[in-house]
Amino acid sequence: MFKILAVHYDDRIPDWHTVQEPIPYHVIVLMVDGTVNYSIDGVTHRAEAGEFLFIPRGTVRSGSNTEATHRKYTVLFNLEHDGDSEGEQLLHSHFLRMKISHYDYVLKRFERLFQDRWEARPYHEPICLGILIELLGIAKREPVSPAVSPIKFYLARQVQQALQQRYHESIHINDLAALIGRSPNYTIAMFKKAIGLTPIEYMHQLRVQEASSLLLESNMNVTEISDYLGFYDTSHFNRVFKKVMKESPSAYIANRKGLVSQ
Repeated sequence: MFKILAVHYDDRIPDWHTVQEPIPYHVIVLMVDGTVNYSIDGVTHRAEAGEFLFIPRGTVRSGSNTEATHRKYTVLFNLEHDGDSEGEQLLHSHFLRMKISHYDYVLKRFERLFQDRWEARPYHEPICLGILIELLGIAKREPVSPAVSPIKFYLARQVQQALQQRYHESIHINDLAALIGRSPNYTIAMFKKAIGLTPIEYMHQLRVQEASSLLLESNMNVTEISDYLGFYDTSHFNRVFKKVMKESPSAYIANRKGLVSQ
């Protein structure tokens, strides 16, 4: 059947993050409090409290805190033998994020799984395995409502790709709305629901991500980087950079190069 590799309880870890890489195991997650940004095969998802996630083996995944810390349970597991038809029936072939009914009961099962795994008392292995099978069965059987409909994810992905290609430019929300044939207000709300950020917030993340590399790896100064990335002026760049990175560009350079900020 299944082999449980690890059970974690993340309790407001200040700098929680995972690297972007294909994962060699299946993962189930129960969000208890706060929010988390997951990148799943290149698409950003903002998981919220009360949501259940299934991330299949082989998914290119990374994760990080949002603007605050969070609490969640995570279970890493694999099929002991490939071709196990009974086990495969309980798995999903794709990433799944959903609100699940009977949340309080599911939370108690995750709590019990974590406790038994951590205490390692006699017969904890079959007990933990039974709880994992139950949780997978609940996710398969219970009526679920996807957090975002497939069409909204499709439209959000179109907007996301446009921003990834043109984030150096000045992009107006009307242009993005026209791209998907929707109103500006719908475009903003739909994108935030699917991605977890507004289009402008997502564009700022892309710009700051490149700026952080340019600050350390190029000879460009802050003004040149600001102009290159399409900011109004250096002050605007500094404000956005600090909001996203939680430190100013100068502090970012000093901390990464081992210098003492003045």
